[in-house]
Amino acid sequence: MQRLNGIDEIVPSDRAFDCLPPQPFASGRVQRCRKHAVKNQEMVNGGGEMKIILLAGIFVLAASSAWAQDPGMDAAMQASQAAIQANMQASQQAMADMQQAMQNANDTTNYGPVIAITQLPKFSVKAGNVAAGTLVRMQSRTHKATIYYTTNGWSPTVHSRRYIGPVKIDKDTMLQAIAVAPNMNPSLIMQAQFKVSGSAQNEPATLATSGVLRAGTRLELTTAADASSKTAQVGDSLPLKLNQDVTVGSQVVISKGTVVEGLITQADSAGHIGAPGDISFEVHALTAQGVTVPLRGGETLDGDNRMQRRAGLVLIPIVGPIAMLASKGGEAVIKPGMTFSVVVAADTPLSAAAAAPVPVPAG
Repeated sequence: MQRLNGIDEIVPSDRAFDCLPPQPFASGRVQRCRKHAVKNQEMVNGGGEMKIILLAGIFVLAASSAWAQDPGMDAAMQASQAAIQANMQASQQAMADMQQAMQNANDTTNYGPVIAITQLPKFSVKAGNVAAGTLVRMQSRTHKATIYYTTNGWSPTVHSRRYIGPVKIDKDTMLQAIAVAPNMNPSLIMQAQFKVSGSAQNEPATLATSGVLRAGTRLELTTAADASSKTAQVGDSLPLKLNQDVTVGSQVVISKGTVVEGLITQADSAGHIGAPGDISFEVHALTAQGVTVPLRGGETLDGDNRMQRRAGLVLIPIVGPIAMLASKGGEAVIKPGMTFSVVVAADTPLSAAAAAPVPVPAG
């Protein structure tokens, strides 16, 4: 310790000469002596912190080594891992039990497979009495569904008219429609019977030609016999009749009532789970007076559908024999006098028919 100008200072021994008072102005040396003391103290403090860090590192290494070498700590780690794995297995088993319980609950409802189908089309007008000219709009809530419909009493298929705008009701009409969406089964049939006061079913007009029945011309036909989905078989003949006269000039060359043959292409009897019977037929040609007119067309008829439906899903019941019989769907039955139209498939000259006398159809 040195006393300079009444101030005690602590200086390192190797720098004591800086604090001796040989110089006339001791105050400058006092300031330098203070600076050296501060620096010395910082060095001392810094060295202490470094020692603490080194000791902490050594302690950590020692603890890690002890953890690795201590069998008790290793056993505790293994026990913890085993507990975690057991908890995971217990959670998985609980999830499996819950799924099984849900399945068992579904089984008790007596319903089996769930089949996604397109939502039923909805009509903007309720069935019943309507004014002539009423417009009926259709919509299905299923995304990207296409609607097909009929107005002649036959069941709609994907070959029926596609809905592209309101359907105008001018006479008594049975409107039926289905909706079809990608990657889904077609909807069930939506139908409504509309009655128009004072309306009458008009007879088809005579089809006048210039001697050639052009491709694309529509011919009106009618059914001439009964056929049921319960008894019909694929390949059976279905008697039909032409429902209008065909003329060349003023001469009738193919008369109304000419027999036309239809061919049954599909016949399924009603199922025991509410599914309806269905029957389909096609028309390929009409022959009269030595002339064969190629035709293209046909119709489908479904019976009463009693399948249960829930928000676009068909739930097929799994029940006992008696209940299954009770839920049987309706058969499709074609009656005489049901009208429809077909299309002429190719241009057909009628000169041979015009040259031959036209027979009068029996009945």
